[in-house]
Amino acid sequence: MKNHRGMYLAFFFQFLILLNAVHAFLIGDLGQVFIGTFMFACTFIPYIAARKMGVRFPWFVYFLIALALWFHTAGYIRGYYVLYYPYYDKIAHLVSGVTVALLGFLLVIFLDRYWKMNLRVSFIIVFTVIFGMALGGFWEIYEFLVDSLIGSFWDGEMQNSLTDTMLDMIFVLIGSVIVGVAGVFYLRNHTLEDINSIMSGKF
Repeated sequence: MKNHRGMYLAFFFQFLILLNAVHAFLIGDLGQVFIGTFMFACTFIPYIAARKMGVRFPWFVYFLIALALWFHTAGYIRGYYVLYYPYYDKIAHLVSGVTVALLGFLLVIFLDRYWKMNLRVSFIIVFTVIFGMALGGFWEIYEFLVDSLIGSFWDGEMQNSLTDTMLDMIFVLIGSVIVGVAGVFYLRNHTLEDINSIMSGKF
């Protein structure tokens, strides 16, 4: 099956992440090289997962994952977090909130499809929002641990203040709610057979 044209957006942001890793290498910042390389490798996870599970995700899943990882990669390597603070950081968390909540939505749909649980729409939407918030919370814990354990070796702080952390979580919540609301309309207008067609690559 041919790739949807939207996949080229995913490829484009994967390429940008790789360029950031190359930039970090050229300026001799090995720590940033690791970040860029790691983020670039992470963009291949949905392709691997789709192949292992025998499904084909919609193109915007690959795009959003690549976009979210690019935001964080460029924020660290190019210094956008500092240069465009606080707007860049909040947009990055909004995009991340949308991305992880979408993954949670697809996860629960996938489980419902294969385990035939016949979940209610209300449960799926609540799970989607909570999943997005949970991963957002884990990310903030990660930032806190980095600052606490290796902050003296880190160029700058990942968490600037309690207000900054709470705003990050609020923007993740907004992104998760956007997916939840979109999920309501999606499930009202699509049958389980439609979802099966998308997940099996027939869409």
